[in-house]
Amino acid sequence: MNPPSLREAPLVFRSSLGDGHAERAHDTLNLLPYAEALAEYIQQCETPMTIGIQGDWGIGKTSLMNMLRGTVDEAESGLLDTRSCRIVSLETWPFSQFHDHNALVVACLQALTNQVAAVLAGAEGVDPEAVEKAARRARKKLGKALKKADRTDLTRAEDENEDISLLMGGFHESLDALVGAWVRDDARRRVVVFIDDLDRVPPAEALLLLEAFKQFAEIPGCVFVLAIDYDVVQQGVAEKFGRDTQRTNGKAFYDKIIQLPFVMPTASYQLERYIVGLLLGSGFPFSEALVEDDASRDYLLNITLCTVGRSPRNIKRVMNYATLLDKVRRHQGVGELGRRDAQILYGLICMQIAWPELYNHFVHDPTVDTVTSLQNWTFLDRLPEMRRLFEREVDREKVKIDIGTYFDTLFSLLDENGDGQIDSKELEPVLDVMSLASMTAVESRERPRDGFIQRVRDNNHHQDPLVDSFLDKVFLRSIWYLGSECRYRRSGTRYITLVHDGRQIGSLVSLPTQPFVFRLALPPEKVRSGLKAYWSGKETVKTEAITFTRSVFGKEASLTGFGDTVVDYSKMTNMPSDEAVSLLNALFRIAIDDELPDWERGRKKKKKK
Repeated sequence: MNPPSLREAPLVFRSSLGDGHAERAHDTLNLLPYAEALAEYIQQCETPMTIGIQGDWGIGKTSLMNMLRGTVDEAESGLLDTRSCRIVSLETWPFSQFHDHNALVVACLQALTNQVAAVLAGAEGVDPEAVEKAARRARKKLGKALKKADRTDLTRAEDENEDISLLMGGFHESLDALVGAWVRDDARRRVVVFIDDLDRVPPAEALLLLEAFKQFAEIPGCVFVLAIDYDVVQQGVAEKFGRDTQRTNGKAFYDKIIQLPFVMPTASYQLERYIVGLLLGSGFPFSEALVEDDASRDYLLNITLCTVGRSPRNIKRVMNYATLLDKVRRHQGVGELGRRDAQILYGLICMQIAWPELYNHFVHDPTVDTVTSLQNWTFLDRLPEMRRLFEREVDREKVKIDIGTYFDTLFSLLDENGDGQIDSKELEPVLDVMSLASMTAVESRERPRDGFIQRVRDNNHHQDPLVDSFLDKVFLRSIWYLGSECRYRRSGTRYITLVHDGRQIGSLVSLPTQPFVFRLALPPEKVRSGLKAYWSGKETVKTEAITFTRSVFGKEASLTGFGDTVVDYSKMTNMPSDEAVSLLNALFRIAIDDELPDWERGRKKKKKK
């Protein structure tokens, strides 16, 4: 059997579904038990009743509503029994184009009135003339109310009988008669109205519509099912009445309208099953092999949860885009993806869908340095792209944790030697996938700092042991090289500019005559004073170690790069390597104008008396 497609969700259910019914296989999120319970409640509850289905955009509210109401073309495809329930659906977002609030409200009420009339006119045992008469009277009262609202005086007209409150009262009576034509004295009968897409309407307008729908929602025999997120209502209250009112009365406003709040059960979603179904149905590369392997399934689930979360709509977007990019690759004939490449592609798409700002930052500089920096919370706080991301996220700390989880999950695929670090070679598969899928043009795969170190070694023609010893035992172990706070920016072929928080703190120069020159963008006096604080607790090192720095004079003043002080590292090779590394780290703290921590100065914290 090929089931018909439901609006926005490939799910079809009938009210007589048995435990082994084939159509249950379409419920990959395990929403059916909740839909069945809601259907039973709707058919048995006292009316009037208003049910609010709460959840973020794309979390599955429409899918749940579709299970209840079925398809447009096949009335019997939903869980609700159409013998007792007449079903009406209204999407509000097309009406949001009205700039006038009165016109928006009236347009939605008129549309709802017309749909209820159309549904009831064809019901068995209902007098079509009575339905049309009630609907016509309702439209007339509503039209007069709109004309009245357009006048300057919004409270009174020349005729006392044209007071807006009286007109809306007449509208309400007409609606009561309209619904009563179907319900009559049968308590089992009801009109079930589904209002979807309120989340797509500006919050202040959504609030107006909720208030307007009370004209229907307070009529016996009516059950309203509203797809609306609680936070949208709160934002609407804040915009209309002010933030103070929202804090004190926002929840009370929501509770007054919604009699039964139903929160989407995202924690119980069987996401692994959902993702597996999408993979197998999309033709994604190596989909069968990926879903059969436990580790691969765990990777796909974890990378999904920390990026797009539990939103079925966003998961579907990830899968659609990943499948499209693979098709682009095949049409370009640029190479084949391997099984691990397919996992990497899925992970990159997740980052792009969830955090486009972060993704754009990464693709502009796809290096290990960038990846390392993106796991640094301080760096994320200072990154301009992240400010835009944080503006739309409520929980900034959760975003940072999710980003760290994302890279750790991705690194689980890349860390071949298991040392917990990702080097340029291990990052190459990511760049290959980005290139094959035409996600970006990857021109350089070498980190600027690695390229500079290689240039130093190439320029060290005479194999000066001082240079090699300093690089291997000191510099490559210091925060200058390993830390994510220091950014390396290529500035031509001969030198690197060292940057911290958007500020130049020095440069590294490599020339054939001087393989390694380390310059600090600080006056010598500041370096000396900073080192005095560092050396105050170092009894094992002589005080003349301060001469490790010297001013730029003579020929050195004309060197490429920028820096008022050149670091003399010649004596560092005679020091214990740990002491030398600690000294370089102290220089970094001085360069960024940061207070030296006690452990780095070798001091013990003084106990308070």
